[in-house]
Amino acid sequence: MVNQYKNKFLNQCLNPYVMLTLSVVAVAASIVGHRSGTEVFALVLLHVVMILVSVRIARTDHRLFSTRFFYSLLALVVVSLLCDGITYFLNEHGNFRTFFLVTGAMIRFYIFGYGWMSLIKTLATKQKVTENTIITAIVAYLFIGIFYSFVYFSIWQLDPNALHISVARDYEFRPRSLVMYFSFMTLTTVGYGDIIPVNQWLMAVAMFEAMTGAIYLTVVVARLVSLFSSPD
Repeated sequence: MVNQYKNKFLNQCLNPYVMLTLSVVAVAASIVGHRSGTEVFALVLLHVVMILVSVRIARTDHRLFSTRFFYSLLALVVVSLLCDGITYFLNEHGNFRTFFLVTGAMIRFYIFGYGWMSLIKTLATKQKVTENTIITAIVAYLFIGIFYSFVYFSIWQLDPNALHISVARDYEFRPRSLVMYFSFMTLTTVGYGDIIPVNQWLMAVAMFEAMTGAIYLTVVVARLVSLFSSPD
């Protein structure tokens, strides 16, 4: 009976609508998070999504060692959250602060990247498109932008001159807000030109993100549309 309620609770938490809602709110809060409170709220939401991603991966990709693997991912989520917490107390210690910022970003990079691959695997094996399949595809698309934002953030912390910003009153924007905004503008290939990468590594990553977004839409989404339009 306990396992039945446990599985029912996990299935509700892993509902694509839940992951979509949390992801959208986290992205929006990250972009508009000009204040510390909003930034913390966005980080907490991202970590909640990471926990859901960890549960999903453990339940779908690692059946034999699901418990061990889940706790390993959960430990990484806790370490990521601790790294972000520590940075608030290291404002005057630049090198240590950068270390913890980059460490936290790389952990999120790993978990969201793994989660994205898990979602793509699910979409690739689908033989019938349902409402949940469409929502899962949207979540996977959002994960691309979130995933690359952590890479941009890490590079920018290591090289403060990696981005040229021409946004009015750019002093009001926080680094997390700008990289999330830049990531989704690059993913959708909008390219307003208000933020320009000048670091070679960051330029290469931006190029690959644009390619990833284009390939995702032309391959994954095209396959789902094909399955949806084909007769049963």
